[in-house]
Amino acid sequence: LLTDGREFVAAVRLARPGALWLLVLLPALGLLNRWAAGRRRRAVAAVGRPAAVAGQLTHPRPRRRWLGLAYPLAWALLVLGIAGPRWGQSDEPGVAVGRDVVVVLDLSRSMLAEDMTDPKAKARWEGARAGALDLLNAMERRGGHRVGVVVFAAKPKLVCPLTTDYRHASAVLEAVDGRFPPPECRGAGDPGITSGTRFGAALVAAVEAHDPRFAGSQDIFLLSDGDDPEEADREWVRGANAARVANVPVYCVGVGSPTEPTVLGEVEVFSTRLEEGDDKPLRRIADETLGGYVAARTAAPRLGEFFLARVEGQKPRTVVGDDQVPQPKDRYPWLLVPALG
Repeated sequence: LLTDGREFVAAVRLARPGALWLLVLLPALGLLNRWAAGRRRRAVAAVGRPAAVAGQLTHPRPRRRWLGLAYPLAWALLVLGIAGPRWGQSDEPGVAVGRDVVVVLDLSRSMLAEDMTDPKAKARWEGARAGALDLLNAMERRGGHRVGVVVFAAKPKLVCPLTTDYRHASAVLEAVDGRFPPPECRGAGDPGITSGTRFGAALVAAVEAHDPRFAGSQDIFLLSDGDDPEEADREWVRGANAARVANVPVYCVGVGSPTEPTVLGEVEVFSTRLEEGDDKPLRRIADETLGGYVAARTAAPRLGEFFLARVEGQKPRTVVGDDQVPQPKDRYPWLLVPALG
């Protein structure tokens, strides 16, 4: 019974949660009621003794103690009904209106560096994943947005196409492990791969993951340390050009320490740090695509706040096409009818 109750409470959504502030009226109404009752007693006492006055009534009113509980219960039900409770699934799917966001997560070897300050997410890839999950939680709270996930190293892989199923997208992100990236991302044996960090290929994959029908309502979040050992080949330009042509701003999130290099590797030793200079790929990609740069550095990025403040208010999608979102069913009559009764 307790498990079913918790699942029910977790399933309830409110159409107008701001109306819950009306519940603060209940204590005020209680105090007003006590004040009014005191005035009535004083008025009766001015006429005579209450017992004597009550004896003069032709039809004395019986005491109804249940009213002491009925009135506050009715007010509580009325406020909850006005808040618009919803649970279950409606027969008519609604159309989500929001933005399409593709999260691009760097899983190259440099992202294994443990220079993050969060004890639960010491590695860069863990901090980046935490930031992506924070972004997803903010999108889920507002609803209507679609999200996709691309991971990359030497090659990109689309692990979650655009969807409004936030639970699935969260499960995909939580399953990402930078220590064991997908084999498709390694590029082993491919003579065309000269680096283990290919920003351009990852951005091209992210642009292709977008729905071309909704240009202008699309975004890319690139989470990386910006460390590309083959930066001189300017491979990232290809991805920036693809995003610019498709009118998709790229928000680059830099994770890692920009000042203290971390040494990695056993056979092939190398040092790595966050590369966020004005002439580095992360800044250049953000500038050329009219996106933005988020300097998370050694702290887990708060991308949820950034998305709500900087991105969400831009032009939304007006239709979703075939990707319709099942809407919860309005249940306010179950509360308003007994409240008014």
